[in-house]
Amino acid sequence: MSGNVCMGRTGKVVVHSALGSRSSVIFDVDGDGKSWTKVNDGVSGYLSHSTYPLYFGLGEADAVDTISVTWPSGVKQVVAGPLETNRLLTITEE
Repeated sequence: MSGNVCMGRTGKVVVHSALGSRSSVIFDVDGDGKSWTKVNDGVSGYLSHSTYPLYFGLGEADAVDTISVTWPSGVKQVVAGPLETNRLLTITEE
């Protein structure tokens, strides 16, 4: 079964919609560490705009080890896992 994580972000300092934020998930599949990074740029969707929230496909991973968000203000926020897959996580800027 393939896992995923859907991540909503709420900014507090610069932009409430988290536009301009950079999000990464780090996870493990069969002892092979992997990471995915996405930027909420507002323009990278097909014939439209970026999707909100961000979706990360995790393959066979059953947990996320770490989530990292760099906010438009420049603040980097790290959420340590393990975090469950196949759910919506909402991260609010600290």
